Amino acid sequence: MTDYPLVWHPKVPGPAPDGDDATLRLLDMPVGSTRPRRDAKPVVRLSPAARTVLEETVAALRDHAERDREPSLISLRTLERGDRDAVLDALGEGEVWGSVGGHVGYTFAESVLTGLWHVEATAQDGTKTEWLEVAGIPQAVLHAAERMPRETIRVPERLPQGAMNSLALLTELQERSSGYQPGAENHVINFTLLPITEADAEVLTTVLGQLPLVIRGGGYGSCRIFATGLRHVWAVQYLNSMDKVILDTLEIGGVPVAALAAREDLAESAGRLEEMMKAYVS
Repeated sequence: MTDYPLVWHPKVPGPAPDGDDATLRLLDMPVGSTRPRRDAKPVVRLSPAARTVLEETVAALRDHAERDREPSLISLRTLERGDRDAVLDALGEGEVWGSVGGHVGYTFAESVLTGLWHVEATAQDGTKTEWLEVAGIPQAVLHAAERMPRETIRVPERLPQGAMNSLALLTELQERSSGYQPGAENHVINFTLLPITEADAEVLTTVLGQLPLVIRGGGYGSCRIFATGLRHVWAVQYLNSMDKVILDTLEIGGVPVAALAAREDLAESAGRLEEMMKAYVS
């Protein structure tokens, strides 16, 4: 177990302003720390409108299972409130959820069907929009991970007393971040294998900074994923049943695999959704 886990707070700052200010100033909004919960009710009947939305979802799941493509968004705007609730109740809640901050805030939660997400966007004026999204991870996560982080970090010339490995680690992170090519395999730095001091942990979290992008995974192998302020660098921490860090890593590359739905899972999700729909009366 890591003696000094990297400390990433559930309440984080938001995107750095333009200019030379090296401080990463973020929106003061809580992200990903609390799992969204629905007061779900048993579903007995699906209206024609609700069934149409789910049929569109099945088609999107099958399409994504057959080939790589952009995320598919299925609007819930056309549904009456009762039909909308029936659709979400039928789909249930899975084990992955999170939030993205910014001028528009996003919350997302995977349904019980892998690769099918319920996404809600909240504008600055409080206006909310929601949809179902078929994807490995919602596009709001991909866009934020590409737009918000810095391309470079300012490596300190002097380190505090007690720091041992942080300078070498920051240099490696900068090199691997700048050299990463989309589609390449992620590189993982495991602090269980490379112990760090408390001073190292403080340097790493301070220099890297943190974005308002947090993903949580529950169930077996619970984890939390934080986007750092350096492009392509993610903090991935695995937790025990007491919510204590048992594996502390930094991952350089695309969205960590722990949060992604695999393509083969999407075909299974399509089949499961078709079976689920047969159980409901029209």
